[in-house]
Amino acid sequence: MDGSALANAELAERIQRGDTGAETELYARFALGLKQILLRATGNFAVAEELCQETLIIALKRLRGTGLEDPQRLPAFIAQIARNLAIAEQRKDRRRRTDTASDTLGEVADTVRDERRSTELESSAQAVRKVLQEMKSTRDRELLVRFYLNDEDKGAICRDLGVSEDAFNVILFRARKRLAELLGERGLERRDLLCLALA
Repeated sequence: MDGSALANAELAERIQRGDTGAETELYARFALGLKQILLRATGNFAVAEELCQETLIIALKRLRGTGLEDPQRLPAFIAQIARNLAIAEQRKDRRRRTDTASDTLGEVADTVRDERRSTELESSAQAVRKVLQEMKSTRDRELLVRFYLNDEDKGAICRDLGVSEDAFNVILFRARKRLAELLGERGLERRDLLCLALA
């Protein structure tokens, strides 16, 4: 298990044991990336803030209760909650929308700001995807895409690649490190990597 997966598993287990400090840490670790992803999905900063809070509340209830079958997949679990809430919000928004709706000047200004934020986030995500494509190791690229972006089962990836789970963890750790170095060379922050991984 790499350092990040171990930290996520430990955080999930601390929350299940009732550690309130771990709950604060959960917010600090995931809120920024969630807001970025939800803003990109909804195009509305206020809605993204609200859905971020709702996502973390749902995650905390689950972690305090039954917990996770695989605590090291905490980021994927939180991302799936956010995706589901964003989809539900989009459906509600479509139902609320009417042909006679008119925008006020303030609403137009908010829309422009939201579109600018959304464009910036999309630009970061595209840059990270480009860096992924430029990675020399096909195996590294495949591993990162399948595990983080496609949320595929670790066991299935291990079988396809013919490696043990221990070897998988080492390969994944090194692939992430190489990707982080490439991102740093291009002036992209680690949170951009988080944004892509959760998207």
